[in-house]
Amino acid sequence: MYRILIIIFVFLSVTYSKESDPTDKLSPSLISEIINFEIQSVNVGDKFVINVSLPESYSTTTETKYPVLYITDGYWRKEQHQPIHDMSRNENVKEMIIVGISYPDGYDANNIRVRDLITGADKFLDFICKELIPSIDSKYRTTTERTLWGSSYGGYFGMYALFNYTEKTKGVFKNYIIASAAALEKTNYNGIPLDLFGYERLQFSSTDELNLNLYITVGGIEDVNRFLDPFKNLVAILQSRAYKLFFMKSYIDPGKNHFTVWEPTLYEGIRLFMKKD
Repeated sequence: MYRILIIIFVFLSVTYSKESDPTDKLSPSLISEIINFEIQSVNVGDKFVINVSLPESYSTTTETKYPVLYITDGYWRKEQHQPIHDMSRNENVKEMIIVGISYPDGYDANNIRVRDLITGADKFLDFICKELIPSIDSKYRTTTERTLWGSSYGGYFGMYALFNYTEKTKGVFKNYIIASAAALEKTNYNGIPLDLFGYERLQFSSTDELNLNLYITVGGIEDVNRFLDPFKNLVAILQSRAYKLFFMKSYIDPGKNHFTVWEPTLYEGIRLFMKKD
């Protein structure tokens, strides 16, 4: 009887371990570790937590350099690192370094993101261009192929960065992946509050060239006045400008709302711009 109980216990233990093993479907060597480090920004006057994950082959090579995907609102996007790396393994997508921009624990990310992505977008952009990117390039083997992704306020910031092409971002970002940009929000320019349409006019007045790629989307059931109509108007303006060297693909995702459109936009933008050679 005692031997029978032992055998049953061992069997149940093995069965439970097999079912609860989180690496059963994914080899541990293929789970991307997220490396976190803090950086104090001179431009913003505050600290950020940077979340970095490296491609699968990074540790097995010493010469290969990788494109970099920069993610705003990285605090909430850590779960997307692994699916993106999986795309590089399972689809025709380049391996890449992923960099999420987050905040220290205890920060109110909902409020501070407004400071960085909207009201203080100029200082946040300087932080990314002058502090974060040089730091990442010094720590890791990177190429100059950089992609910026953002949604909602992050989408506003992504387009704000794009419309600062002449002054700050020419040669910095090659690709922009933007979902549900809050186009009517405003950032001061020389004391004058401008929305994305104002920044686009400034950009067009300084150059007829945008040597970059843009994938921009909105959900088909989003707020009409705040997101859908501004999206349509902004796309129409960009199409009418005929900027040289500029590629844009726009998409209204049917059935998606403000909270469901961002993730398919992220993955589809990666498929579009990060194809293997």
